[in-house]
Amino acid sequence: MAVHTGTRAYVFECSYDSDSWLDDPSTLISELQTELSGITKLSYQQLKIADVKNSSGSKVEVEIIGITYDTKTKLTASEIDDLIYDLNLALMNITNLSFLYIDICSDIFRDSPTAGWPDSSWKRG
Repeated sequence: MAVHTGTRAYVFECSYDSDSWLDDPSTLISELQTELSGITKLSYQQLKIADVKNSSGSKVEVEIIGITYDTKTKLTASEIDDLIYDLNLALMNITNLSFLYIDICSDIFRDSPTAGWPDSSWKRG
């Protein structure tokens, strides 16, 4: 059974051009792709923009999926700090983008489903 690793980045509490909801995110996507391409140690598989609305308001969120950083998909804590630093610098170059924080998620998973799911750990309705 193979074990896989992955790294994702989330940019939370964003607004772009003072908008917290983007009907057409194509300009933001283009600017993000340009700035991310300037991080020489970074490659990624997918970039997602989400409009998120809840009881406290709406915000834009950015997700960068399938990150390889400095040729690695599994990063140490120090490498994650470096990745956050590089992402922060790149995102701050986008004049009309504001954001609150960046989260990095390190995934470790196997090919098989989690043991006991959905049986004992899932209540059927």
